[in-house]
Amino acid sequence: MKILIQMKLRILLAVLAIVWCCAMAVAGERPLPVSRFRGENCSGVSDEAPLPEIIHPETNALWKIDLIPGNSSPCIADNLIFLTGSKNDNLYTICIDRKTGNILWQKEIKPEKTERPSRLAGLASPTPTTDGELVYVYFGSFGLICYDFSGKEIWRKPLPIPVTQHGTGTSPILCGDKVILLFDQDIDSFILAVNKNTGETVWKTERPFARRGFVTPLVIYEDEPVIVAPGTLQVIAYYAKNGVEKWRVSGLPNEVCPSPVFAEGLVFCCGWTPWSGTTRLTPFPVLLNQFDKNKDGKIDSSEAQSGQLKQHFIYADADKDGFITREEWESLSEIFARSENSILAIKPGGKGDVTKTHVVWKQSRGLPYVPTPLYYKGKIWLIKNGGLLTCYDAKNGNPVIVEERIGASGDYYASPVGGDNKIYLCSQSGVVTVIEAADTLKIISQNKFNEQIMATPAIYDGTIYLRTTSSLYSFKKMR
Repeated sequence: MKILIQMKLRILLAVLAIVWCCAMAVAGERPLPVSRFRGENCSGVSDEAPLPEIIHPETNALWKIDLIPGNSSPCIADNLIFLTGSKNDNLYTICIDRKTGNILWQKEIKPEKTERPSRLAGLASPTPTTDGELVYVYFGSFGLICYDFSGKEIWRKPLPIPVTQHGTGTSPILCGDKVILLFDQDIDSFILAVNKNTGETVWKTERPFARRGFVTPLVIYEDEPVIVAPGTLQVIAYYAKNGVEKWRVSGLPNEVCPSPVFAEGLVFCCGWTPWSGTTRLTPFPVLLNQFDKNKDGKIDSSEAQSGQLKQHFIYADADKDGFITREEWESLSEIFARSENSILAIKPGGKGDVTKTHVVWKQSRGLPYVPTPLYYKGKIWLIKNGGLLTCYDAKNGNPVIVEERIGASGDYYASPVGGDNKIYLCSQSGVVTVIEAADTLKIISQNKFNEQIMATPAIYDGTIYLRTTSSLYSFKKMR
């Protein structure tokens, strides 16, 4: 059974019982294995059939259905599509017939309490994943749930609501007989592995360095399966069997959204935030002297009315108790000072800190805030807010296209996907730009939907499945 999965931030191909979604797993072109390292192209590529040049509600559309709102991307297994949504604080898993668009079933979860994400995130951003027999779903307001393909619930594993300002962005992935979930938050971050058949915890590894993060991790093969999980300031690879750290590389920003990609024998990790390289924040004793009106040695929200305190209060207040302590402020100050906006090409392998020995190339221009990089035709493609396209040679990092405007401004949350020598770029405002996968920017078509687009499209069997805020479309090249 072919399995294609795609997610928010990030689509991937399931191989050897591993199916990954960031946002982003699909069947398609694979990278060349290098040495003993193997992994799958996690760039949202499918070259198995011709794809349409025009993506528009009135052109090349096979069908359209209305959906419960959500930002998760289509997860596809043969003739089924799995999605999630939320309405009136209830959480839904939806199964759709891929050929007809008919909704086969939907299951509802009523959480005791819901997270309060940002306005754009919503309660259903994580993308489901599947092993071809069961589908695994994660909601930040509830935890993990497993269904069979008829909609029967197999198990559930409630988890705490993440402590983060923006809501949940990570999606579950599969590695052998385990479901892997990255749980980066403002305090007490961890990565978790559970048995895919029972939901029982197999291992849990703390990530004390990690603050809020929205990455979906990646499975690669060295001598054995390894989980690659970028986070605050660094990326760490864990043994899949037990969650023990294998290697790490520094050079990322304080907050990471794009998911990692494996291609050409390299792991590509990137991130961008406006605070990278910020000079050290005002010393805490100085702030206490200026703002601590009740002299309790900490600063509450009513005292933080201006400057850095007001700007960074929610982030600095890691445990969300309404106060900033000296420890919290100094931790944030150190993180900001070490933060680097970059894309790193990392050769897998080694043990411990391999930053000086395993970073093959590094660049800092054209970086996306949220979208995962696309590996296609030997290049890494990036789409930056403002509609700026950048492309690097995957092997050596040489610039091919640098921050060229595609004519569709605004923010980008959906990751680029590609196939049939075309790349599809979706802006938040609903503009879909199709470009040629060439060394110069060549726009094939550009069309606007009447709704915003947050989810990454999925490509399968020559068909593009595109989710807007409240609809799902199926597009195919008309012969």
